[in-house]
Amino acid sequence: MVAEGIDLSIKDELDDLFTNQGKNIEKAVRTLKLFAHRDRLKILCLLSPGREFTVQSLEKYTGIRQTTLSQHLSLLKDRGLVTSRREGNFSIYKVASDDIVEFFELIKRVYCR
Repeated sequence: MVAEGIDLSIKDELDDLFTNQGKNIEKAVRTLKLFAHRDRLKILCLLSPGREFTVQSLEKYTGIRQTTLSQHLSLLKDRGLVTSRREGNFSIYKVASDDIVEFFELIKRVYCR
């Protein structure tokens, strides 16, 4: 039997999480959905440990057509997972933060053995 004090503590914790953190949870849900796509995982895998690639290089290594690749990159950029910079006629992409790299490395450790 679970003590009532523990039940209240868990309830308070859940209330705090789902009431006071609603916006953060929604942001997390939207971001996690980005990881649930094969092509976006390929892109993030290539970009992961601090590497940068042009769209043309990403197309070559992932096998994703440029139009589809650009759509995925745009979505990843809009959600803050990747950043880009211009160099001449090329857009160069990289993962936006070390936290994203760390999160993706965890996914690889768990699922890519």
